Amino acid sequence: MKEALKLELRRLFSSKELYIALAIGLTLVVWLFVYEISESVRLAEQYATYGDKVSAYLYYPKTVFNSCIELEYDALPPILLYLLFPIIAAFPYASTYCKDRKTGYLKNLLIRVDRKDCYLSKYIVSFLSGFLLSGVILLSSLLLTMLVFPMLIPEAVTQNYYVQSGNMWGNLFYTMPMLYTLLYILIDMLWCGCMATFALLISMFTRSAFLTVTGSFIVFEVLDYVHSLFSLSQFSPITFLRPIQTSDGISLGIIMGEFIVLMAASFAGFYLLERKKDVF
Repeated sequence: MKEALKLELRRLFSSKELYIALAIGLTLVVWLFVYEISESVRLAEQYATYGDKVSAYLYYPKTVFNSCIELEYDALPPILLYLLFPIIAAFPYASTYCKDRKTGYLKNLLIRVDRKDCYLSKYIVSFLSGFLLSGVILLSSLLLTMLVFPMLIPEAVTQNYYVQSGNMWGNLFYTMPMLYTLLYILIDMLWCGCMATFALLISMFTRSAFLTVTGSFIVFEVLDYVHSLFSLSQFSPITFLRPIQTSDGISLGIIMGEFIVLMAASFAGFYLLERKKDVF
């Protein structure tokens, strides 16, 4: 098991797909960072000239907790990032399994490595690829924002923050916002790992790398659409993964319950079933 895991980790960190996905995520992070600085300068100039008449709410400087990509609520980069997370999470590694079958690499690998170790290591590394990649992207945004913006405690009266006190951990956000942000980043990392394993499950049914990577995105988008039709957006991963919580009724029970169900489904579908098949 140890050797199989080392081999798959080496393949992950030497793959160009990993660094392409990382570059896409960091590009969105830098894009938002530049945008937030320009917006902060613009608002400061307006308030210096017109005072509180420039808007209907009290002036409060931009902070880390409404400027990082996790908590910015109306800019394009965070919308794109959370929309594309199923693709970004799956891109580095999930398609390697269909490539291995297509090229015959899997046959050669199973001669040298125990079948159970081979499939389990692929599943673990698939999860880690999404987990670690999303963590680097989200933490990079948080750390970059901390270099410029103050870490002031959010004030609800300013209406500059989208999180409401009635949301999940809402009171925590207005008392210990850094803890709230880090906990939500951990949730996002777990779910990106889940999305990557779900893409690995899809790779069982196709030898197309494109369908493997985009399949997870399509599934989660369809789920989001179905949930919205029945006014159940709080059950959609596309919705509840954004820390600003754009839908009411989101709870930790919903988030972790769906996570466990999808992880169990991907594990049972890939590891428990695929390892029993002959290689073609």
